[in-house]
Amino acid sequence: MKIVIDLTSLSYHITGIERYALCITEKMLEEDHINEYILIFRNDIYSIFQKYKNEERIKMVVLYGNRKVLFLQIILPKALRKIKADKFLFFAFPSPVFFCRKGIYNTFHDMGAWDAGFAMTFTQRLYFKFIYRISAKFSEGIITVSNFSKKRICEILKIKKEKVYVVNSAFPESLLITNSDINININEKYNLPDKYIMSLSTLEPRKNLVLLLNSFAGVMDKVDYDLVLVGRTGWKMDEVVKKYNSMSRIHLTGFVKDSDVALIYKNTLCFVFPTLYEGFGLPPIEALALGTPVISSDAASMKEILMEQAVYFKSGNENELKSLLLNLEKNMSTMPRALNEYQKKNYNFKISAKKILKILKK
Repeated sequence: MKIVIDLTSLSYHITGIERYALCITEKMLEEDHINEYILIFRNDIYSIFQKYKNEERIKMVVLYGNRKVLFLQIILPKALRKIKADKFLFFAFPSPVFFCRKGIYNTFHDMGAWDAGFAMTFTQRLYFKFIYRISAKFSEGIITVSNFSKKRICEILKIKKEKVYVVNSAFPESLLITNSDINININEKYNLPDKYIMSLSTLEPRKNLVLLLNSFAGVMDKVDYDLVLVGRTGWKMDEVVKKYNSMSRIHLTGFVKDSDVALIYKNTLCFVFPTLYEGFGLPPIEALALGTPVISSDAASMKEILMEQAVYFKSGNENELKSLLLNLEKNMSTMPRALNEYQKKNYNFKISAKKILKILKK
């Protein structure tokens, strides 16, 4: 079987969906020594795949282009049409509108264009709704990351449940802490306080960080820890960042590389995830895997994914979150600090890669 995997998304910022594409592909190549692979990149071969350049059964194709929509909808499908393969995998972005072949498997991480349209511009909502409908129509199968997302995909796109496969995201190995990492003074490197709670995500409306900022500001004088936000500033957040960045007990780090993120997770009192909508929600899983307790909203898939391993507040409820922050240190001894056995087994990219290979054999 010849399998094409679109990895052009890796040339953009690495967020949850790009990491999913990266890690599952890496594990598929490690686990599968029978099938042939064609990996598609944009502008350059992503660093961790350089080691496969001389392997006979793995071919690398590099396409060139800068404007995102033009690249995804014109340059990419033009190249894909020239490739003869049995399966075409799209783990991050949906397959191009003008690409129709047998063997297409699209990954829809969530139905955010419908369920969380407030976090997009009007044009973005129209674009994604159109792309998802067309991609679903031409898909042999659809992969998603949770039962919550599967249910919404089937409801919104009117797809039979047998066509949609749940393949969870997972804790990435890039966050494993090495012996050399332990010697880094992470608080000094990023000018962080000795005692803090944290959240990690792109700073954008869907993540509802304004709720966390408002809640923390409301209890700040009654607690002796600070708040650290890790991540790039996204859409509609410039004014919010400007307002809160001036407060001495709120710290915004900007982008932080994986090895440093792991240490920030490790040093924090608690990870707080106030999100309004997630198909999976990887950061709290990362926190638990590194021994950090989690407070999360109960939005969308969060209770399915985190199970009993988190303390929840009703999504959007500032008073509930304030109460949890006020009583945090008193309650920390009873809060879970690890993944449960199900999560350890199933939130694993090796397991997810094996699931993908099994799906393709059908």
